[in-house]
Amino acid sequence: MATAVKLPQCRVCHTSYKYGGPAPHLLPCLHSVCQTCLDTDTADTLTCDICQETFNKEHTDFPPDVVVIKDIFHQTAENDGSAVLCTNRDDGNQAMSWCDECEAFFCEHCQASHENMKLTRSHAVVTLANLKSSDVEPTPKTVYCTEHADHPLLLYDETCEQRICFRCKENHSDCKVNDIATAFQHLKETVLEEGQKGLSKKIETIRAIKDQVHEVVKMSEVKEKERKEFLKHTFSELRNTLNQREEGLSLQLDQSFRAVYDINNSRLSKLEMEEAKCDTALGYCQKFAAMSSMDALFRARKTVVSRTNECITTELPQVRDTEAAVTLSRQDFTDLKQLISSFGGYYIPMDPQSESNPEGSTMNAMQTKINKLEADNMLHLQVIKNRDQQIEQLSTTMKSLEWVSSVAVHFLPASDAPFPVPLLCIHLKYDKDRVNLDSAHVNTEGDLVNRKSGTRPAGEGRLKKYCGTCSTAPLPRAGCPQYWEVLSRVSLDKPLTGDALILEVGVCSEEQRDVHHCIGEQQTSYSLDVVQCTTHGGICRRTLKGGKCVLCLPDTLPNTAGASHTLHYGVVYDDARKKIVFIDVKENKVMSTLDIVDSSQPLWPMFGVYNVTVSMTLVVGSDINMTEEKKAMIVKSLS
Repeated sequence: MATAVKLPQCRVCHTSYKYGGPAPHLLPCLHSVCQTCLDTDTADTLTCDICQETFNKEHTDFPPDVVVIKDIFHQTAENDGSAVLCTNRDDGNQAMSWCDECEAFFCEHCQASHENMKLTRSHAVVTLANLKSSDVEPTPKTVYCTEHADHPLLLYDETCEQRICFRCKENHSDCKVNDIATAFQHLKETVLEEGQKGLSKKIETIRAIKDQVHEVVKMSEVKEKERKEFLKHTFSELRNTLNQREEGLSLQLDQSFRAVYDINNSRLSKLEMEEAKCDTALGYCQKFAAMSSMDALFRARKTVVSRTNECITTELPQVRDTEAAVTLSRQDFTDLKQLISSFGGYYIPMDPQSESNPEGSTMNAMQTKINKLEADNMLHLQVIKNRDQQIEQLSTTMKSLEWVSSVAVHFLPASDAPFPVPLLCIHLKYDKDRVNLDSAHVNTEGDLVNRKSGTRPAGEGRLKKYCGTCSTAPLPRAGCPQYWEVLSRVSLDKPLTGDALILEVGVCSEEQRDVHHCIGEQQTSYSLDVVQCTTHGGICRRTLKGGKCVLCLPDTLPNTAGASHTLHYGVVYDDARKKIVFIDVKENKVMSTLDIVDSSQPLWPMFGVYNVTVSMTLVVGSDINMTEEKKAMIVKSLS
């Protein structure tokens, strides 16, 4: 029993092609689509199920797919002769032979008739049993000019990219024209071969990078096991004292290697996709050059070359040699073990009468050793205290990740640490119960606006001097950077004069939240103001620290009546580095970095709105669009 032939499929409707059925056409991705899908009116686009690329029918050229056509013909003729039916009369009889000139299969009866006819008696007929792919090559048909019906298209205009006859050549005097055979050979030997070489080189590059990625992953897996084994043996010796430290380092180590895995999985996915595209293009170019007729080659040339160039020029992800170089430090480990081994030693209290003992010199030497032991124990206690502080800081950081369910955690690359540093986009809220209702209120959309409230809800503890409000809670001691943003819409009803404030965002200590109408003049405060500046004669952005102006950036807004603008600022607070950073999100740059921030007492985020029409939205948590560029800015500002 003959084995069923698995013929190529339409990559849109998944229907297998058959000889004499709907013809395959070439998609721009170099996969095929059947004539039925092209003719259907139910959709304006075609989507390739392999590449997942979509093409518009009206604006895309779909030339005949000569590679698939030949593949269907060869597989049908060579692998399943019993399934090949006579195509001469479509009478359902099994085909016995193939006529190259008629391009038709013949059954036994049709073959006899074919041989008896005078016109076809001299045709070369091959039996299916002797039919080979190399023997089957349809004779090129003469194509005639549509304008000059008696003249064949024997020339090719490379400038206009079309076939022409000798009479048409008169109208193409400024073009580069060759005879069709020369142009055909040039196209096969130069354009297609160069494309194949470029694709082969690109595939080699992809595979080399894939090998690098696999090597990085392999090294990471080995190093991960080594480091975890290191943690296991190291902390087993100090389990009772350093258990929390081990758990914290294990979590950071997992996060570090997870970042490596995520990056490299993304690279592998992209590389495999690019490799598949290049493989498809290379395979098609090879078959296309070998199988296509002149007419088919010229019709599909633009599609094939376009896809080939697209595959070759696509940028590939690169791999750095240091990506798996995550290390753990054993600095001072030996000294720590020695200190611990000497901690808690016993000694016998000295008898005062023993001073007259002739062995007193020996006892004095023992006392010296005991004094040194006590000093070592004190040093040991200090080392343990330092370790406890580190453990407490790490514990605080981990707890801050659970501080509120809606916090968003991002990781910043750190050049001074073997693992990424967490950045917490905390979930701040305006404190509605503390808004100074004489100057502002929080509207139904949750925005802080500089208009008096129409209602006066009951409750004490409202700010009476500060023109705005604070957050509902102070900033947590997270031990890692925290970030939030404010998006403000500003409208000037009239030009401002003097040092008129427009808005303010910053932090201050609890006792200074309501000392003045703004926090910029307070001792323990750090803020960004938008203000009409008498120094520059316009509206400026001004950063202040402890009541003093640190930086004034002019030309923030035009000071003209009727002007409306949107201002978008971000605030980074890092209690570990004692820094506050103000970022202009719209301009994508750091405006100012304030160092030596006094965080001995909890700091409260503050939000002020003044003088003109201002509506300030608090952007926090997962609502923040944390781009890689923004991360890079934050890392640079904190370094």
